Amino acid sequence: MLESFLGEDVFRDGVRRYISAHKYSNSTTADLWNALSEASKEPVGEIAAGWTEQPGFPVVKVKREGDKVALSQERFTVNFKNASPLEWKIPLTYAVVGELAGTLLMTGKTDSLSNIPAERAVKLNVNGAGNYRVQYDDLSWNLLLHVLPSLGVQDRVNLLSDAWALVQANRAPVSLYFGLVKKLPASTELAEREQLINVLDFINRLLIGSAERKQFQGYARLLLRPTFEALGWESKPDEPPAAGNLRASLITALGDLNDSAIIAGCRERFEKYLTNPQALAPDLRPPVLAVVGHYADDKTWNQLHELGLKTTSIEEKQNYYNALAGAINPRLVKKTLPIALTDELPTSRAVFLVSRVARQSDHPDTAWDFAKANMKTLLAKTDALGATRYAPSLFTFFAENSRADELREYANANLPETSAPEVAKAVDEIQFRTEFKRRLTPQLKAWIDRKNH
Repeated sequence: MLESFLGEDVFRDGVRRYISAHKYSNSTTADLWNALSEASKEPVGEIAAGWTEQPGFPVVKVKREGDKVALSQERFTVNFKNASPLEWKIPLTYAVVGELAGTLLMTGKTDSLSNIPAERAVKLNVNGAGNYRVQYDDLSWNLLLHVLPSLGVQDRVNLLSDAWALVQANRAPVSLYFGLVKKLPASTELAEREQLINVLDFINRLLIGSAERKQFQGYARLLLRPTFEALGWESKPDEPPAAGNLRASLITALGDLNDSAIIAGCRERFEKYLTNPQALAPDLRPPVLAVVGHYADDKTWNQLHELGLKTTSIEEKQNYYNALAGAINPRLVKKTLPIALTDELPTSRAVFLVSRVARQSDHPDTAWDFAKANMKTLLAKTDALGATRYAPSLFTFFAENSRADELREYANANLPETSAPEVAKAVDEIQFRTEFKRRLTPQLKAWIDRKNH
């Protein structure tokens, strides 16, 4: 963040001064701040104090007022009621889109940018290098949407990230995020599409058991399908290395979203793989196996299990057992979980098979019931630190407040006092997911209904 604000040359000059002055002596962080201050003529120590001596980070709110851009800051939190108000000295970067970036040190609760043409879009936090969120007013946001294709990938990813964070913090409706997604240019950029994939995956898992899930999955498939069609199943000689990672992520995501063509394609490739492993490229094996395992029947489950038992490769073994853990058939879930009690997997990996089932199978309740019944054996496979985290971690996939109460009761009766921080974090996650699901579901339905009509 400091480098983008001070400028690369000035930042490097400050670091050189610091290294030169303290090459043969002990030094402190304050010495580095002093060297950077000397090079930049900016109060770097004062700036750094807010970021290192108090928790959290700010959101900068943007409001257009003619040729003036009014700025204000406040603490940014998600699911943290009554958080104490804090203030930062924020090294801002900004750009009128299409022009060179400028900087502003925001030293108080409010500040402003002047002489900004009213019809021009302004982007704060250029390239997303700063540790702060930005909340634009409607006018500023609409101006950015109009020029979105001209922004670089880093700025588009930053806008996506901020928009989703604002939705989670109840500062914006979900239409803000998906309205931005709708305006994105066609792209196979890994960082941009991975951000979208992660959001869609989060929502898809949040909606487990909801009537709205099927409708959402259909909408999410429409968002991801064009990118997959552009990449295709097979790698191309001239494609960048990141394309392979994105292809794998899309196959996994579309499979989880019940894309029939992806599921059929994975099953076809798995059948060929059984007779000729070389028929399936190494980078496609994890996603193809994951999708096949997700929709496995008894025959497929047994085939994956046999492959896992036979292989001597740790990487291949993990791929097979990860696929087993993702099975959504309730009977197969109960068949997978007991493997965690055996020596089929290395001890350090076996214990986490249960949490993988909880996340991937759509049946976190079954995973928790199994863990609760076998907790002593499972905890024997982990260390003391892992033992304090294990039970609470299995609750972070739930979105019902009753589960928070259940965790507290379980912790009081069974867990040591040292687990209290992990229990508190898990309770916070459950409560956030519960409230977010309640708020998100009707907004999603309204947005998708609008798109369909």
